Amino acid sequence: MSEPTPFFPAEQLHAMPFAVPRDLIELALDGSGMGLWEWDVVSGRSTHSRMNNRMLGYEDSEPLGDTFAELIKRIHPDDVQEMRARVDQHFRNETPFYQAEFRVLRKDGTFAWLESRGIVVERSLDGEPLQMIGFHLDISDRKVNEQLRRDLEAALRRNQQELEALVRLQTHKLIETADAAEQGNRAKNVLLAKVGHELRAPLGVVIDSCARLLDGAPEALSPQAREHVELIRQSARQLAERVERLVDVSRIETNTLEICSTSVNLRHVLQEQCEAMQARALERGLDLRAVCCAEDLVVFADRARLAQVVRELLTNAIKFTDHGYVQVRARVLDGAVLIEVQDTGIGIPSERLATVFHAFQPIADQQPVLREGLGLGLSISRAVVDAMGGSMGVTSNPGHGSRFWFTLPLAASAQRVSSTRH
Repeated sequence: MSEPTPFFPAEQLHAMPFAVPRDLIELALDGSGMGLWEWDVVSGRSTHSRMNNRMLGYEDSEPLGDTFAELIKRIHPDDVQEMRARVDQHFRNETPFYQAEFRVLRKDGTFAWLESRGIVVERSLDGEPLQMIGFHLDISDRKVNEQLRRDLEAALRRNQQELEALVRLQTHKLIETADAAEQGNRAKNVLLAKVGHELRAPLGVVIDSCARLLDGAPEALSPQAREHVELIRQSARQLAERVERLVDVSRIETNTLEICSTSVNLRHVLQEQCEAMQARALERGLDLRAVCCAEDLVVFADRARLAQVVRELLTNAIKFTDHGYVQVRARVLDGAVLIEVQDTGIGIPSERLATVFHAFQPIADQQPVLREGLGLGLSISRAVVDAMGGSMGVTSNPGHGSRFWFTLPLAASAQRVSSTRH
């Protein structure tokens, strides 16, 4: 066999100022949790520091075996081949040092994960490895944590997949529910429109017949009969008005609300509606004040629909005001016309302001019989104002009154559209 080549050349060893004793090196490694090992590759003999024993649960005096073959027997069968391959790579100078991770049987029958690192410190003249040193480090805790992390990641992936599947399922159900709701809504609108049209004719007959009876000869009806006929006519008119609101809801939701905008003298419309409401205001003991609006103020709007909105706001103002006054004002503001209906009534609680324009949201109070309704008037009014190119809102102070307002474009600046459908 050729003469061995030391890891450090002799002249370099002689140049070192001192040599560290082995027991000090071993002590330092023990303090770091590392077990020192040396391996005579030619004879197969190996030696191990005490820390190697402790890693595997043995006393310092208990032998672990002093050959490479005895070490191999302790390594988990699934890890032996990889460990040998790493050693051979380093022997062939394919890697600057040897490194491997493997499981080693403990005294209690369990396995410890060790990280093993080493380096050939002496080779023959022809490059064959003669002597190798290295250390073992117990990485069992790290391996446990790595496995826990992998298990957690796998669980998270499963949970994510299950969540995605659940979201897809729920989304599909929501789509189906929305489709069903949309179909139901369409069916409802069709029914509302059909019922409305069916009720219009008989209600019209009732109203006209009552009018003819009341306009006939006074002796044709007794005072009591005349009173009953008048009550029938008023009830029929109320019913006809509510049927028309339901039909409007259907038109709005099906986007078939017709708006025919023209130039309209605003003061004339406001005055007409206030005069029509004067008797109702007097019955409630209220002061329906004179309209505050310029005589020549002209808006671009659908006259009938504009009257409908003003009538709705006046009706609500009178209905929800027990004492004081109601007033209608109009003025030009920021290139549009602002119409306001102010009252001194009960006001609207702050928590209800956000939904006051929603359909079927009547404003209830202590007098539900006097102030009953379907809760459709304001939602219809806002849709009508939107369709005419304006906006609508409300401010209110509970106990001190409300101010409903809406805007409309000025006729002079509005786009002339003879007939539009919204």
